[in-house]
Amino acid sequence: MEKVAFYTRISTDEEHQKYSLDAQKDRLEAYCKSQYGDDWALHKVYRDTESGTHMNRPGLEEMLYDASVKAFNVLLVFRVDRLSRKVRELAQMVDELTKQGIVLKSITEPFDTANAAGKMMLQMLGVFAEFEHATIVERTKVGMEKKAKGGRWVGGVVPYGYRLEPGNGLVVREEESLIVKKMFSMYAIGRDGTQTICRKLNESGCRRRSGKKWDKRLIINILRNPLYIGKLRWREAVYDGSHDPIISEVLFSQAQELLDQRREDVSGRRWNNGSRLLSGLIKCALCQRPMVGVSCRVRKEGSSIPYYVCATRLSTHDCKQDYIRADLLEAAIIKDIKGMLQDEGLMARIWAEANKRLDSEKPDLAKDIRRVEAQMADVRGRVERYLDAFETGSLKPNVCNQKVQDLNARLEELEAERRDLEERRERMSLPALDREFLRKVLDDFEEVLASAENAKKKHLLRQLVKKVLIHDRHTVEVWYGLPNPDSTRIAGNLAPRQGLEP
Repeated sequence: MEKVAFYTRISTDEEHQKYSLDAQKDRLEAYCKSQYGDDWALHKVYRDTESGTHMNRPGLEEMLYDASVKAFNVLLVFRVDRLSRKVRELAQMVDELTKQGIVLKSITEPFDTANAAGKMMLQMLGVFAEFEHATIVERTKVGMEKKAKGGRWVGGVVPYGYRLEPGNGLVVREEESLIVKKMFSMYAIGRDGTQTICRKLNESGCRRRSGKKWDKRLIINILRNPLYIGKLRWREAVYDGSHDPIISEVLFSQAQELLDQRREDVSGRRWNNGSRLLSGLIKCALCQRPMVGVSCRVRKEGSSIPYYVCATRLSTHDCKQDYIRADLLEAAIIKDIKGMLQDEGLMARIWAEANKRLDSEKPDLAKDIRRVEAQMADVRGRVERYLDAFETGSLKPNVCNQKVQDLNARLEELEAERRDLEERRERMSLPALDREFLRKVLDDFEEVLASAENAKKKHLLRQLVKKVLIHDRHTVEVWYGLPNPDSTRIAGNLAPRQGLEP
């Protein structure tokens, strides 16, 4: 029985998609029923509502992790561009799936990665998907820039304070415009900070258009947006818009001056989420939102302390999750990994798995060596026949000499190929010396990691750490991607020292 997984993706909201997530799922189920009858079982449906131009998609990451532990043996997609619109990323994914013995199939495109022709077709489809995406992006950019220069709204989420009317563009929404005016007045004239404005609006019952509470970043975005003085920002340029302004240019300029003055002192917090080693892996157990990296300045000392903080707490304060010292958490996980890598049982399992994978390649190498040796025997036989013909006088000396030289050159090429294959076969059996060398490298794991560039550190940790879940400052669960039965560990007390939490 085939164990099948579905991967579905849409780029934006389902309402404007030709094939929604549910529609894709229905088509995939119908395909399985027609191809496999009752001899299949659905493992899971992985869903994403993000662009296919990047790999940081929750559903995709979960699917690849399940594939690494061979949770299914067939991956089914509606179209290959649902997985990725970049040929290189697509090829890497297919290689990983193939290594795990998983077949990738598309129900609308004629390929099957179980054979070489299917892999070639897949790469061709990937090239067309990438070209199609690049063409669409380029045409869209040109059209949007033309609209912006003409003062028309270029599209996207309609800004707070306006509504979009067909044919008229942006039109002031009176009840929301009053809130926008209040924000600018409180900030520029009343000198309230963005955090204070956020708190007062939420306490008064004022909500965003979605019904959610206000958060500080949204208010800063509104205060920075020239749209509210009748202009449009497109990339680095600002154009005169065709819509009505909500506030005066004088009030907007006052707000900008104050924002610039306070730029370095907004809560003493600087974002550094992209540089933190666990970004994308760490989540809050209370609200299931990501934990993001921030740096908080200690006013007395003038230094900065790195933290992981729940995205919900940072934006709306609706989550009570603790601030977690980033440097302590990262050091604890690195120490834990080093401890596991020093475990002899784990080393034995890693070594067994490595040898198992290497052994699977040995039959192919032996076959290739026999093929090369057969070709060498054939070339030697031809040399002997030419020499016999020369000795009997049926072949001229110059012709014989040229033929034998060509065959000897071919024989040297085959001999070099045979030596290379035999060396590869010898490397398949890892000697004890290599194991000791690996042990030395693992013993220096912390030093090697410390000397690497940040991007390489993150890449290495993502191979070893699959998920970090923060319950509170005392309880942190870590899921490791190592062949270890005790793959979930608990880290220690990662509380910030008193007085350092903003």
